[in-house]
Amino acid sequence: MDILLERYAELIVKSALKLEKGDVLSINTEEENSEIAHSIARIARDITGNGSYIQNIENGKVTETEEAESEYPISQRPTALLYLPVYRAFGEVEDGKILTPPELQAFRHLSEPLDNPEPSIPFVTAPVPSEEWGRMLDEDGGIREASILLSDLLSLSEDTYLEERKEMEDIIIYERDRLNEGEYSGCRIEDEEGTDISFSFLPGSRFASSVSTLRSGRRFVPTVYASDIFRAIDPSSAEGYLTITHPIMVFGHVIRSLSCRVEKGRITDFTSDEESGRVFSLFLAQEENAGRISELVLAEEGTTAASMDIMAQPEWDRMRGAALTIGGPRPESLASDEARRKANDSLLTLTLPIGSDTTTITAIAKDGGETVIMEDGFIRED
Repeated sequence: MDILLERYAELIVKSALKLEKGDVLSINTEEENSEIAHSIARIARDITGNGSYIQNIENGKVTETEEAESEYPISQRPTALLYLPVYRAFGEVEDGKILTPPELQAFRHLSEPLDNPEPSIPFVTAPVPSEEWGRMLDEDGGIREASILLSDLLSLSEDTYLEERKEMEDIIIYERDRLNEGEYSGCRIEDEEGTDISFSFLPGSRFASSVSTLRSGRRFVPTVYASDIFRAIDPSSAEGYLTITHPIMVFGHVIRSLSCRVEKGRITDFTSDEESGRVFSLFLAQEENAGRISELVLAEEGTTAASMDIMAQPEWDRMRGAALTIGGPRPESLASDEARRKANDSLLTLTLPIGSDTTTITAIAKDGGETVIMEDGFIRED
């Protein structure tokens, strides 16, 4: 295995999962990811002192469980989980078809259940470079294209790649906590690229981040890379219009231009090219709440992700600057039973990037006072 994947394996273990002495890791994957799975198990053993379970998956079912890097049978249950998915090519979706949850998952549009319990152990999903992923980035590309993206995003060519991820996490946690101190009730977003929209935050919600924390205080990063802060929006409150500033992927089709009118929280009209319009219409038609604005995403323009056109990984594509999610929001920002009851309940989710270096986001306090929290694409310090 080349040095890039060795460093990626190390980053997954030390930065994303943050394994500790005594942990037991369970890795779920398919046969083609066997090499990196065993590399991860070796790195995990050196930290934890234990072997790892490697579960081979075929057609969604576990067919074999191997106890890797262990001289003796592993008697302990897993204390950390890792999923190494295999990137699949997208098929065509016929007009008028209503997709099932497994089909939505295959297109990476299935939302998380809003009543998800807080995690009890670290869990991470880590994509692995492949031919199919590379072709989604560039039709003439391949595994090298995906490897270059991974290396650039995670600074794997730099000896300081682990330190850089730690610094980014610390910044995100600091900015998230500072935003929550503001007790804001809503926001207005303005951008010279074609966005002017206002909305209220969902009562009982709070700013959360892709850096997750267990009740024990232990941190981990479910998405491997993290640079965003997000909060649920009252699903009937958004008013205005928005224009995407980065391409998005909808049912496997890349949409490069899209402008939407939003009224009472719902997309009521949009403009795009003919084929993109057909695919986006199909997304909105899947269910009643698919086109409701449900979440604000804050990510700064100065990150590596912001400079990337599209990564063909929704978990990372939503981190390319300020964005708004339609469909189901992520449950992490729903801090109360009231928020979970009133959040936009949808099986689908899609994040629309609307940020640029001209983005200004003004937060509105409960007393009506206004504070600029993001300016020129960066979260403000004061």
